Amino acid sequence: MIGDLDAGSTYATTASLGTSAPLNVGTAANNVVQLDGTAKLPAVDGSLLTGISTGVFSDVFSATNSGNQSIPSGAWTVVTFDTENVDQGNNFASNKFTAPSAGTYMFYTSYHALHASGSGTDQRLALNHYNSSNVQQDGLTVSKTTVHEAAQNGMRCFFMAANDYVNVQLYQASGSAKDLERCQFFGWKIA
Repeated sequence: MIGDLDAGSTYATTASLGTSAPLNVGTAANNVVQLDGTAKLPAVDGSLLTGISTGVFSDVFSATNSGNQSIPSGAWTVVTFDTENVDQGNNFASNKFTAPSAGTYMFYTSYHALHASGSGTDQRLALNHYNSSNVQQDGLTVSKTTVHEAAQNGMRCFFMAANDYVNVQLYQASGSAKDLERCQFFGWKIA
């Protein structure tokens, strides 16, 4: 019994296992795994492990834009991402991430410069969650009205149904189009 264990005791014997078969120590099937001389577990083939969830921290993607994108004044504009750095499951396309299954997803976006800075410039960055019918479900908007630094970022967790999607949008009201540079967008399924 577990409660009977004490230092120096050995309970893994053929008799304690209720069999007269030999007790095999090793990392193969039907073996008892034993700590090595440094009290560490030996390498075990991970494909033999069971009960491990693969749905957590899955569907990872990361996208960036390689050049400047013109953002008009006074209108929300979807950010274009032309470089996929990671796209586990191929769920990022057409500047948006589409959920392959229902669950909770974490998203992050940031940009280096919008070149719309100046006193009184209205500058907004949004992560928007839409359902499969293109109806907005939720969103996070980060706003600045007096811009001293060009960068903005935002992070948001959304519960999404299968085929819902998230994109990044920008708004600026400087009075003329401004260039967006070095924007990134990434996310993953957390549950």
